[in-house]
Amino acid sequence: MEQEFKWRARPEQFETLCDGLKLVPNAQATIQMDATYYDTPDSLLRAHKIGLRLRRENVQSVCCMKLRNTEQNGLHVHAEYECAADTLAQGLRDLPAQGAPADLCAQLMQVPLIPIAHVQFVRQPVLWIQDGFTAELSLDTGTLGSQTNQTDFCEIECEYKSGDYTAFQSACQTQAARLALTPEPLSKLARALSLSKV
Repeated sequence: MEQEFKWRARPEQFETLCDGLKLVPNAQATIQMDATYYDTPDSLLRAHKIGLRLRRENVQSVCCMKLRNTEQNGLHVHAEYECAADTLAQGLRDLPAQGAPADLCAQLMQVPLIPIAHVQFVRQPVLWIQDGFTAELSLDTGTLGSQTNQTDFCEIECEYKSGDYTAFQSACQTQAARLALTPEPLSKLARALSLSKV
C-alpha cells in the first residue's frame, strides 16, 4: 500500500523545506520521468479508478498499476504494483507476481489499450529520517496532459517508507502548516484527464 502526501508547491518551497529539515538533495539522484497512461476504449480502468502506466525512469522502463485511491488533506493511499517492463504486455504478464489482480491483468491482455494521458517531469528526491520513520521527499516539476491539452505542474510529494506511521503523518502535517503548503487532492493522472474536458 502506497501512502504519500502531495502538495502544490514552488521550487523555493522545497528548498525551504529541505533547509528546515537539514536535508541536502543530491543532484545525482535526480530522475527523468516520462509516463504514458492507458485505458480500454470503453474506459474500463477510469470507471474503476485504476491507473495503468508505462514509465521511463532514466534508463529503466517500469509498468505500474494503481488501485482504489483515497485522499484526505493531501494524503493519498492506494494499492500500487509495479515491475520492470519494456512493454504493456510484458508488464501485465508480470504484475500478478507483484500482487496485482491476476484476473484483471489477464482481461487487459485480451483487449486493445489506448494512451489516454502523458506526464513528463523531473523528480528530485531526498531521504527523510526523523522520529522513528523513514520517508522520501520529492520535488516533481514538469508537464501533464491529455491527448488535446497539457499544462505545467510543480508539486512536493512525501512518501512513507517505513517506521512510525503516526509520526510520519504528524511530521508531514507540521511541515505543511509551517510552509503553508496547499494539499493536492488529485493524482497526476486525474489532473491530466481533466484537461480533456477543457
